[in-house]
Amino acid sequence: MAPDPLTTDTMDGLHEWVLSLPWVVERPSNPETPGVRTFAVDCEPLDRRQLWLVTSEGAFFSIAVILPTDAAREIEALQLGREIAQMPRRHVLLGLTRDPDEEPRRAEQLILTAYSYAMS
Repeated sequence: MAPDPLTTDTMDGLHEWVLSLPWVVERPSNPETPGVRTFAVDCEPLDRRQLWLVTSEGAFFSIAVILPTDAAREIEALQLGREIAQMPRRHVLLGLTRDPDEEPRRAEQLILTAYSYAMS
């Protein structure tokens, strides 16, 4: 059974849960950005390779997802995320504006939304 990201005391639980999703791999870390972890879909049968999640640990923990521009705009309108950067192919890196510890279900929903887009 996959771990529940909402019952863990550390972000390691979130990372473990993300890695339990089908076709998710962690990209190699960059020594120039310690504490930053990136996750991608790597699904050979569907010919899908897509970066979709970035997490950062430090003084605080942050989560950013990669979404198509239209989906990112809808989430921004709901004040659940804010654009961090434009990405290739009409995608946006969107940072969650709410603390995942305060609203874990919302963070989980946004993470799964990004995963769904990465798989489609």
